[in-house]
Amino acid sequence: MNTSVIRHCRAAASSFVLVAAAVAAVAQEPAPQGEGPKPSMFLVGVGKAGHVDHNPVRTFSGRVLSPETVAVVAQVAGEVKEVCFEEGALLKKGDVLYQIDPVKYMAAAASARAQVAQAEASADYARKTFDRATALFEKKVASADDLDSATSGKAAAEAALDAAKAALVAAEDNLAHCTVVAPVDGKVGLNAATAGNYVSTASGPLCTIVRQDPVRVAFAPGSRDYLSFFGGEKGLRELFDVRVRLADGSVYDGEGEVEFVGNAVNAATDTMPVYARFPNGDGLLVPGATVKVEVKAKEAKRYVSLPLTAVVHDGDKDFVWMVGEHNMPVRRDVVTGPSTATYQTILSGLEEGEEVIVRGTHKVIPNVPVEPVSL
Repeated sequence: MNTSVIRHCRAAASSFVLVAAAVAAVAQEPAPQGEGPKPSMFLVGVGKAGHVDHNPVRTFSGRVLSPETVAVVAQVAGEVKEVCFEEGALLKKGDVLYQIDPVKYMAAAASARAQVAQAEASADYARKTFDRATALFEKKVASADDLDSATSGKAAAEAALDAAKAALVAAEDNLAHCTVVAPVDGKVGLNAATAGNYVSTASGPLCTIVRQDPVRVAFAPGSRDYLSFFGGEKGLRELFDVRVRLADGSVYDGEGEVEFVGNAVNAATDTMPVYARFPNGDGLLVPGATVKVEVKAKEAKRYVSLPLTAVVHDGDKDFVWMVGEHNMPVRRDVVTGPSTATYQTILSGLEEGEEVIVRGTHKVIPNVPVEPVSL
């Protein structure tokens, strides 16, 4: 290769290295202060906190209970001669359910009545004997031993009369229990003793009667809600209405009344059991069924309110963004109350008329200014 050409190539390469080094040195020089890139300002919508009159509502899972459930058991032994009800029927207290063979109990009662008559005759004779012995003793005709014997005979005869009367009561009670009657109003279930079966006190329930009108609905607010929201038992009774939703989502027509509140908080769930009584003439509230219980304030309360989009949730805390000096976002913690599909009520931390960011809260970055736009 020509020597002059080689020298020319080496000179060009040296020049390229020098230029590259100069560019690298310039790139490593610090930029003058105040001339770095500025963060972009995000547009956010701001608005003033308003107010709303709201009837606060709490919803709980509830269970329908019967105030009276009776398992009917035979009180005497014998053959079932007749079943006097239809399964699933609505019964009244005193309606006849079963007729148990009464023959031997009728005989026992008749025998007990005869024993009473006999004892009454013996007691009458003993009283007369005592009276005669007393008169003779006073005339010095009868001895003290005679008087003691008459006194003893009178006491024994009266005791025997009392025993005979007690036996008659037991015999008549057994005879009465041969006719088994409904002890309460309610709906009867499955019959476990058809005619011809032998039953006794050891046979178990013959049938079960469940009272269905009225019924109870049990629900359990948390102990904190029970005190702070409802104001205890007095507030729950006087300031709130109790309604239920059935399994199909429909609202039950009848309105409940708080019957009583449990006497202790459930330590496992930290809840207070509450029992409300509901009319149930149409039978839609079936004992054992699960319902939704809605407890709503009778009178509306005035709350500070914001659109749902204005409230930010951070773990167990809620807060809103406000616009401070130089359009810097400022966090304000709040305590939220009841909400609806359109607004969130604020219990504390914010006053009506204060301006907060209501749109674009997801764009807010701490210490980065925003560009507020009034809505």
